[in-house]
Amino acid sequence: MYKGQRCRETLKGWLATPGNIKKAGRLRAVIVADIASGEFDYALRFPNSKKARVLGGAENNGLVTTLSELVSKWIRVKEPTCTKETLNRTRHALATCARILDGRRPIANITHEDALTLRRDLLNGETFFSRKRNKKGRSVSTVNTYISLCSELFAFAVRAGYVTSNPFDNVGSLTLENHSPEPLEFDEFERLVTHPAADPQSVNLWTLAVYTGLRHGELCALAWEDIDLDARTITIRRNLTVKNRFKTPKTKAGERTVNLLTPAVDALKRQKLISFLRPANEISVALRQQDKQRTDRCTWVFVTGLSANSRPQNCGYLSTSGINRLWHIAVKRAGIRFRNPYQTRHTYACWMLSKGANPAFIASQMGHKDMTMVLKVYGAWMPSANVSEIEKMNEAFKSDSPSKPHFKKKL
Repeated sequence: MYKGQRCRETLKGWLATPGNIKKAGRLRAVIVADIASGEFDYALRFPNSKKARVLGGAENNGLVTTLSELVSKWIRVKEPTCTKETLNRTRHALATCARILDGRRPIANITHEDALTLRRDLLNGETFFSRKRNKKGRSVSTVNTYISLCSELFAFAVRAGYVTSNPFDNVGSLTLENHSPEPLEFDEFERLVTHPAADPQSVNLWTLAVYTGLRHGELCALAWEDIDLDARTITIRRNLTVKNRFKTPKTKAGERTVNLLTPAVDALKRQKLISFLRPANEISVALRQQDKQRTDRCTWVFVTGLSANSRPQNCGYLSTSGINRLWHIAVKRAGIRFRNPYQTRHTYACWMLSKGANPAFIASQMGHKDMTMVLKVYGAWMPSANVSEIEKMNEAFKSDSPSKPHFKKKL
Protein backbone atom coordinates (compact mmCIF):
# COMPACT_ATOMS: atom_id res chain seq x y z
CA MET A 1 0.00 0.00 0.00
CA TYR A 2 1.35 3.45 -0.95
CA LYS A 3 -0.53 6.72 -0.44
CA GLY A 4 -3.76 4.83 0.09
CA GLN A 5 -3.46 2.71 -3.03
CA ARG A 6 -2.61 -0.93 -3.53
CA CYS A 7 0.36 -1.13 -5.87
CA ARG A 8 1.66 -4.10 -7.82
CA GLU A 9 4.81 -4.09 -9.95
CA THR A 10 6.31 -6.76 -12.17
CA LEU A 11 10.03 -7.47 -11.79
CA LYS A 12 10.87 -7.85 -15.45
CA GLY A 13 13.59 -10.36 -16.30
CA TRP A 14 13.31 -12.21 -13.02
CA LEU A 15 12.65 -15.92 -13.43
CA ALA A 16 10.12 -17.42 -10.98
CA THR A 17 12.66 -19.46 -9.01
CA PRO A 18 12.64 -20.01 -5.23
CA GLY A 19 15.75 -17.85 -4.91
CA ASN A 20 14.28 -14.96 -6.85
CA ILE A 21 11.04 -15.19 -4.85
CA LYS A 22 13.04 -14.75 -1.66
CA LYS A 23 14.91 -11.80 -3.20
CA ALA A 24 11.58 -10.23 -4.23
CA GLY A 25 10.35 -10.64 -0.66
CA ARG A 26 13.44 -8.88 0.69
CA LEU A 27 12.99 -6.07 -1.89
CA ARG A 28 9.38 -5.65 -0.81
CA ALA A 29 10.50 -5.41 2.82
CA VAL A 30 12.96 -2.62 1.89
CA ILE A 31 10.24 -0.75 0.00
CA VAL A 32 7.79 -1.07 2.90
CA ALA A 33 10.47 0.28 5.27
CA ASP A 34 11.14 3.24 2.90
CA ILE A 35 7.41 3.98 2.73
CA ALA A 36 7.19 3.93 6.54
CA SER A 37 10.12 6.36 6.85
CA GLY A 38 8.83 8.65 4.06
CA GLU A 39 11.89 8.02 1.86
CA PHE A 40 10.32 5.87 -0.86
CA ASP A 41 10.69 7.31 -4.37
CA TYR A 42 8.32 5.45 -6.69
CA ALA A 43 9.67 7.07 -9.85
CA LEU A 44 13.26 6.21 -8.90
CA ARG A 45 12.50 2.60 -7.93
CA PHE A 46 10.17 1.88 -10.90
CA PRO A 47 10.93 4.57 -13.54
CA ASN A 48 8.78 2.98 -16.28
CA SER A 49 5.76 2.36 -14.10
CA LYS A 50 2.40 3.97 -14.83
CA LYS A 51 1.83 4.16 -11.09
CA ALA A 52 5.01 6.23 -10.76
CA ARG A 53 3.55 8.84 -13.07
CA VAL A 54 0.53 9.15 -10.79
CA LEU A 55 1.99 8.75 -7.33
CA GLY A 56 5.40 10.34 -7.82
CA GLY A 57 8.30 10.16 -5.42
CA ALA A 58 9.19 11.17 -1.91
CA GLU A 59 10.60 14.55 -2.87
CA ASN A 60 7.31 15.97 -4.21
CA ASN A 61 4.78 13.90 -2.25
CA GLY A 62 3.09 12.96 -5.49
CA LEU A 63 1.81 16.49 -6.23
CA VAL A 64 3.60 16.85 -9.58
CA THR A 65 5.25 13.87 -11.23
CA THR A 66 5.02 14.16 -15.01
CA LEU A 67 6.14 16.85 -17.39
CA SER A 68 2.60 17.57 -18.56
CA GLU A 69 1.47 18.05 -14.95
CA LEU A 70 4.35 20.44 -14.30
CA VAL A 71 3.48 22.50 -17.40
CA SER A 72 -0.18 22.76 -16.35
CA LYS A 73 0.82 23.76 -12.82
CA TRP A 74 3.23 26.46 -14.01
CA ILE A 75 0.73 27.94 -16.48
CA ARG A 76 -1.80 28.30 -13.66
CA VAL A 77 0.81 29.94 -11.43
CA LYS A 78 1.73 32.48 -14.15
CA GLU A 79 -1.84 33.52 -14.99
CA PRO A 80 -1.95 36.54 -12.62
CA THR A 81 1.18 38.11 -14.12
CA CYS A 82 0.79 37.45 -17.85
CA THR A 83 -1.53 38.67 -20.57
CA LYS A 84 -3.70 36.20 -22.45
CA GLU A 85 -1.47 36.49 -25.50
CA THR A 86 1.66 35.70 -23.48
CA LEU A 87 -0.01 32.77 -21.76
CA ASN A 88 -1.17 31.33 -25.08
CA ARG A 89 2.31 31.61 -26.58
CA THR A 90 3.85 30.03 -23.48
CA ARG A 91 1.29 27.21 -23.42
CA HIS A 92 1.88 26.45 -27.11
CA ALA A 93 5.68 26.47 -26.73
CA LEU A 94 5.70 24.18 -23.70
CA ALA A 95 3.14 21.84 -25.28
CA THR A 96 5.54 21.44 -28.20
CA CYS A 97 8.46 20.71 -25.87
CA ALA A 98 6.37 18.24 -23.83
CA ARG A 99 5.36 16.45 -27.02
CA ILE A 100 9.01 15.97 -28.00
CA LEU A 101 10.17 14.95 -24.50
CA ASP A 102 7.01 12.86 -23.82
CA GLY A 103 4.76 14.64 -21.37
CA ARG A 104 4.07 11.37 -19.51
CA ARG A 105 7.67 11.10 -18.33
CA PRO A 106 8.42 11.71 -14.66
CA ILE A 107 10.17 15.06 -14.33
CA ALA A 108 12.79 13.48 -12.05
CA ASN A 109 13.94 11.38 -15.02
CA ILE A 110 14.53 14.26 -17.44
CA THR A 111 18.28 14.77 -17.80
CA HIS A 112 20.67 17.37 -19.13
CA GLU A 113 21.15 15.17 -22.19
CA ASP A 114 17.39 15.26 -22.77
CA ALA A 115 17.53 19.07 -22.69
CA LEU A 116 20.30 19.15 -25.30
CA THR A 117 18.42 16.62 -27.44
CA LEU A 118 15.29 18.77 -27.22
CA ARG A 119 17.22 21.77 -28.52
CA ARG A 120 18.46 19.73 -31.48
CA ASP A 121 15.02 18.30 -32.27
CA LEU A 122 13.39 21.73 -32.06
CA LEU A 123 15.91 23.09 -34.54
CA ASN A 124 15.74 20.22 -37.04
CA GLY A 125 12.48 18.36 -36.37
CA GLU A 126 8.99 18.70 -37.80
CA THR A 127 6.60 21.36 -36.56
CA PHE A 128 3.19 20.48 -35.07
CA PHE A 129 0.83 23.02 -36.59
CA SER A 130 -2.82 22.02 -36.74
CA ARG A 131 -4.17 24.77 -39.01
CA LYS A 132 -1.36 25.31 -41.47
CA ARG A 133 1.19 23.28 -43.36
CA ASN A 134 3.98 21.84 -41.24
CA LYS A 135 7.64 22.27 -42.11
CA LYS A 136 10.98 20.85 -41.10
CA GLY A 137 12.88 22.89 -38.53
CA ARG A 138 12.29 26.09 -36.56
CA SER A 139 14.09 29.41 -36.49
CA VAL A 140 16.99 29.91 -34.08
CA SER A 141 15.10 32.63 -32.20
CA THR A 142 12.13 30.27 -31.71
CA VAL A 143 14.38 27.49 -30.42
CA ASN A 144 16.11 29.86 -27.99
CA THR A 145 12.73 31.08 -26.72
CA TYR A 146 11.45 27.53 -26.16
CA ILE A 147 14.60 26.45 -24.31
CA SER A 148 14.47 29.57 -22.15
CA LEU A 149 10.87 28.77 -21.20
CA CYS A 150 11.83 25.19 -20.30
CA SER A 151 14.63 26.51 -18.13
CA GLU A 152 12.15 28.79 -16.32
CA LEU A 153 9.76 25.86 -15.96
CA PHE A 154 12.31 23.63 -14.26
CA ALA A 155 13.66 26.50 -12.16
CA PHE A 156 10.12 26.74 -10.79
CA ALA A 157 10.11 22.96 -10.20
CA VAL A 158 13.36 23.24 -8.21
CA ARG A 159 12.07 26.12 -6.09
CA ALA A 160 8.81 24.25 -5.46
CA GLY A 161 10.71 21.15 -4.35
CA TYR A 162 9.46 18.90 -7.14
CA VAL A 163 13.00 18.13 -8.37
CA THR A 164 16.46 18.74 -6.96
CA SER A 165 18.19 20.12 -10.07
CA ASN A 166 17.39 21.91 -13.32
CA PRO A 167 18.35 19.82 -16.39
CA PHE A 168 18.30 22.97 -18.54
CA ASP A 169 21.10 24.66 -16.60
CA ASN A 170 24.04 25.44 -18.91
CA VAL A 171 22.05 24.70 -22.07
CA GLY A 172 23.30 27.70 -23.97
CA SER A 173 21.43 29.69 -26.57
CA LEU A 174 22.15 29.05 -30.24
CA THR A 175 24.02 31.80 -32.03
CA LEU A 176 21.55 34.18 -33.61
CA GLU A 177 22.49 36.30 -36.59
CA ASN A 178 20.94 39.72 -36.11
CA HIS A 179 19.26 41.04 -39.24
CA SER A 180 19.84 44.68 -39.94
CA PRO A 181 16.87 46.96 -40.60
CA GLU A 182 15.91 47.33 -44.26
CA PRO A 183 14.35 50.80 -44.44
CA LEU A 184 12.66 52.08 -47.55
CA GLU A 185 14.69 54.37 -49.74
CA PHE A 186 12.94 57.67 -50.33
CA ASP A 187 12.36 56.91 -54.02
CA GLU A 188 10.87 53.51 -53.09
CA PHE A 189 8.47 55.21 -50.68
CA GLU A 190 7.51 57.65 -53.42
CA ARG A 191 6.72 54.79 -55.78
CA LEU A 192 4.68 53.13 -53.04
CA VAL A 193 2.40 56.11 -52.38
CA THR A 194 2.19 57.66 -55.86
CA HIS A 195 1.20 54.55 -57.80
CA PRO A 196 -1.95 55.30 -59.84
CA ALA A 197 -3.76 52.26 -58.42
CA ALA A 198 -3.07 53.16 -54.77
CA ASP A 199 -6.29 54.09 -52.94
CA PRO A 200 -6.32 57.27 -50.81
CA GLN A 201 -6.60 55.49 -47.44
CA SER A 202 -3.61 53.23 -48.18
CA VAL A 203 -1.52 56.26 -49.17
CA ASN A 204 -2.43 57.98 -45.91
CA LEU A 205 -1.78 54.80 -43.93
CA TRP A 206 1.76 54.27 -45.28
CA THR A 207 2.59 57.96 -44.97
CA LEU A 208 1.56 58.02 -41.32
CA ALA A 209 3.36 54.73 -40.62
CA VAL A 210 6.64 55.91 -42.14
CA TYR A 211 6.58 59.43 -40.67
CA THR A 212 5.57 58.41 -37.11
CA GLY A 213 7.10 54.95 -36.60
CA LEU A 214 3.88 53.68 -34.97
CA ARG A 215 3.52 49.95 -34.45
CA HIS A 216 0.93 48.39 -36.72
CA GLY A 217 -1.29 47.47 -33.76
CA GLU A 218 -1.19 51.13 -32.71
CA LEU A 219 -2.18 52.24 -36.20
CA CYS A 220 -5.13 49.83 -36.17
CA ALA A 221 -6.30 51.07 -32.74
CA LEU A 222 -5.84 54.77 -33.59
CA ALA A 223 -8.96 56.90 -33.11
CA TRP A 224 -9.72 60.51 -33.95
CA GLU A 225 -10.21 61.07 -30.22
CA ASP A 226 -6.44 60.48 -29.83
CA ILE A 227 -5.41 63.14 -32.36
CA ASP A 228 -4.91 66.88 -31.95
CA LEU A 229 -4.16 68.33 -35.38
CA ASP A 230 -3.82 71.87 -33.99
CA ALA A 231 -1.11 70.76 -31.56
CA ARG A 232 0.21 68.30 -34.19
CA THR A 233 0.25 65.35 -31.76
CA ILE A 234 -1.07 61.79 -31.41
CA THR A 235 -1.58 60.23 -27.99
CA ILE A 236 -1.00 56.47 -27.99
CA ARG A 237 -3.44 54.88 -25.54
CA ARG A 238 -4.10 51.40 -26.89
CA ASN A 239 -2.85 48.62 -29.15
CA LEU A 240 -4.60 45.90 -31.19
CA THR A 241 -3.28 42.34 -30.88
CA VAL A 242 -3.17 39.76 -33.67
CA LYS A 243 -6.18 38.14 -31.96
CA ASN A 244 -8.14 41.40 -32.41
CA ARG A 245 -8.09 42.26 -28.71
CA PHE A 246 -7.55 45.84 -27.58
CA LYS A 247 -5.13 46.43 -24.73
CA THR A 248 -2.94 49.19 -23.34
CA PRO A 249 0.68 49.32 -24.55
CA LYS A 250 2.87 46.65 -23.01
CA THR A 251 5.06 49.12 -21.09
CA LYS A 252 4.54 52.52 -19.54
CA ALA A 253 6.90 54.00 -22.14
CA GLY A 254 4.50 52.80 -24.85
CA GLU A 255 1.83 55.23 -23.60
CA ARG A 256 3.22 58.36 -25.18
CA THR A 257 2.57 61.50 -27.15
CA VAL A 258 3.94 61.45 -30.69
CA ASN A 259 4.84 64.76 -32.32
CA LEU A 260 3.78 64.83 -35.95
CA LEU A 261 5.96 65.76 -38.90
CA THR A 262 4.31 67.78 -41.65
CA PRO A 263 3.79 64.81 -44.06
CA ALA A 264 1.99 62.96 -41.25
CA VAL A 265 -0.24 65.95 -40.51
CA ASP A 266 -1.10 66.26 -44.20
CA ALA A 267 -1.95 62.55 -44.38
CA LEU A 268 -4.29 62.83 -41.39
CA LYS A 269 -6.02 65.86 -42.88
CA ARG A 270 -6.69 63.86 -46.05
CA GLN A 271 -7.84 60.84 -44.03
CA LYS A 272 -10.21 63.03 -42.04
CA LEU A 273 -12.32 63.44 -45.17
CA ILE A 274 -12.64 59.63 -45.34
CA SER A 275 -13.36 58.49 -41.79
CA PHE A 276 -13.93 61.41 -39.39
CA LEU A 277 -17.73 61.34 -39.71
CA ARG A 278 -18.02 57.58 -39.21
CA PRO A 279 -19.98 56.52 -36.08
CA ALA A 280 -18.01 55.98 -32.88
CA ASN A 281 -17.68 52.54 -31.26
CA GLU A 282 -17.43 51.60 -27.59
CA ILE A 283 -14.71 49.02 -27.00
CA SER A 284 -13.19 47.24 -24.01
CA VAL A 285 -9.48 47.80 -23.51
CA ALA A 286 -7.55 45.34 -21.33
CA LEU A 287 -5.29 47.07 -18.80
CA ARG A 288 -1.89 45.83 -17.69
CA GLN A 289 -3.35 44.86 -14.33
CA GLN A 290 -4.83 41.37 -14.59
CA ASP A 291 -8.59 41.22 -15.32
CA LYS A 292 -8.95 45.01 -15.34
CA GLN A 293 -10.54 46.79 -18.28
CA ARG A 294 -11.71 50.21 -19.34
CA THR A 295 -14.19 51.34 -21.98
CA ASP A 296 -13.04 53.68 -24.76
CA ARG A 297 -15.22 55.47 -27.28
CA CYS A 298 -13.40 55.41 -30.60
CA THR A 299 -13.96 56.85 -34.06
CA TRP A 300 -11.49 54.85 -36.12
CA VAL A 301 -8.95 56.67 -38.26
CA PHE A 302 -8.34 53.75 -40.64
CA VAL A 303 -11.49 51.85 -41.53
CA THR A 304 -12.61 48.73 -43.33
CA GLY A 305 -15.10 48.56 -46.14
CA LEU A 306 -18.71 47.47 -45.87
CA SER A 307 -19.91 43.88 -45.86
CA ALA A 308 -22.72 42.44 -47.99
CA ASN A 309 -25.33 43.80 -45.56
CA SER A 310 -23.77 47.28 -45.71
CA ARG A 311 -22.33 47.09 -42.19
CA PRO A 312 -18.69 47.87 -41.38
CA GLN A 313 -16.53 44.77 -41.40
CA ASN A 314 -14.60 43.92 -38.22
CA CYS A 315 -16.50 46.61 -36.24
CA GLY A 316 -15.05 49.14 -38.64
CA TYR A 317 -11.38 49.05 -37.61
CA LEU A 318 -8.49 47.80 -39.71
CA SER A 319 -6.81 44.65 -38.34
CA THR A 320 -3.08 43.89 -38.27
CA SER A 321 -3.61 41.09 -40.79
CA GLY A 322 -5.40 43.65 -42.97
CA ILE A 323 -2.36 45.93 -42.82
CA ASN A 324 -0.09 43.03 -43.81
CA ARG A 325 -2.35 42.21 -46.75
CA LEU A 326 -2.38 45.84 -47.92
CA TRP A 327 1.40 46.02 -47.60
CA HIS A 328 1.97 42.96 -49.78
CA ILE A 329 -0.32 44.40 -52.44
CA ALA A 330 1.34 47.83 -52.35
CA VAL A 331 4.91 46.50 -52.50
CA LYS A 332 4.15 44.15 -55.38
CA ARG A 333 2.29 46.87 -57.27
CA ALA A 334 5.09 49.44 -56.81
CA GLY A 335 7.70 46.93 -57.99
CA ILE A 336 10.06 47.54 -55.06
CA ARG A 337 12.13 44.96 -53.19
CA PHE A 338 9.97 43.01 -50.74
CA ARG A 339 10.41 43.67 -47.04
CA ASN A 340 8.55 42.73 -43.88
CA PRO A 341 5.74 45.29 -43.31
CA TYR A 342 7.31 46.16 -39.94
CA GLN A 343 10.03 47.93 -41.93
CA THR A 344 7.80 51.02 -41.96
CA ARG A 345 8.78 51.49 -38.31
CA HIS A 346 12.44 50.90 -39.10
CA THR A 347 12.19 53.42 -41.93
CA TYR A 348 11.08 56.15 -39.51
CA ALA A 349 14.00 55.51 -37.16
CA CYS A 350 16.60 55.33 -39.94
CA TRP A 351 15.35 58.43 -41.74
CA MET A 352 15.27 60.44 -38.51
CA LEU A 353 18.79 59.38 -37.52
CA SER A 354 20.17 60.08 -40.98
CA LYS A 355 18.84 63.63 -40.67
CA GLY A 356 20.64 64.08 -37.37
CA ALA A 357 17.70 63.76 -34.93
CA ASN A 358 18.50 63.16 -31.27
CA PRO A 359 18.39 59.38 -30.52
CA ALA A 360 16.74 60.05 -27.13
CA PHE A 361 13.92 61.95 -28.87
CA ILE A 362 13.48 59.15 -31.43
CA ALA A 363 13.30 56.56 -28.63
CA SER A 364 10.56 58.50 -26.84
CA GLN A 365 8.58 58.87 -30.06
CA MET A 366 8.84 55.13 -30.79
CA GLY A 367 7.84 54.09 -27.27
CA HIS A 368 11.20 52.79 -26.04
CA LYS A 369 12.20 53.21 -22.40
CA ASP A 370 15.53 54.76 -23.36
CA MET A 371 17.72 55.20 -26.43
CA THR A 372 19.72 51.98 -25.93
CA MET A 373 17.61 50.05 -28.45
CA VAL A 374 17.76 52.87 -30.99
CA LEU A 375 21.56 53.06 -30.84
CA LYS A 376 21.93 49.26 -30.91
CA VAL A 377 19.59 48.59 -33.82
CA TYR A 378 19.85 51.74 -35.90
CA GLY A 379 23.31 53.14 -35.04
CA ALA A 380 24.61 52.46 -38.54
CA TRP A 381 22.19 55.07 -39.93
CA MET A 382 23.58 57.88 -37.78
CA PRO A 383 25.55 60.33 -39.92
CA SER A 384 29.29 59.88 -39.78
CA ALA A 385 30.12 63.32 -38.50
CA ASN A 386 33.55 62.60 -37.05
CA VAL A 387 35.24 65.15 -39.30
CA SER A 388 32.82 67.97 -38.48
CA GLU A 389 33.02 67.12 -34.77
CA ILE A 390 36.82 67.36 -34.84
CA GLU A 391 36.55 70.69 -36.63
CA LYS A 392 34.18 71.99 -33.96
CA MET A 393 36.53 70.85 -31.21
CA ASN A 394 39.49 72.48 -32.93
CA GLU A 395 37.58 75.76 -33.13
CA ALA A 396 36.62 75.52 -29.47
CA PHE A 397 40.15 74.88 -28.29
CA LYS A 398 41.72 77.44 -30.64
CA SER A 399 40.48 80.39 -28.63
CA ASP A 400 41.45 78.82 -25.31
CA SER A 401 44.88 77.45 -26.17
CA PRO A 402 48.06 79.58 -25.97
CA SER A 403 49.50 80.74 -29.28
CA LYS A 404 52.87 79.19 -28.55
CA PRO A 405 53.73 76.07 -26.61
CA HIS A 406 55.47 76.48 -23.28
CA PHE A 407 58.82 74.80 -22.86
CA LYS A 408 60.73 74.35 -19.66
CA LYS A 409 63.76 76.55 -19.53
CA LYS A 410 67.07 74.78 -19.41
CA LEU A 411 69.11 75.57 -16.33
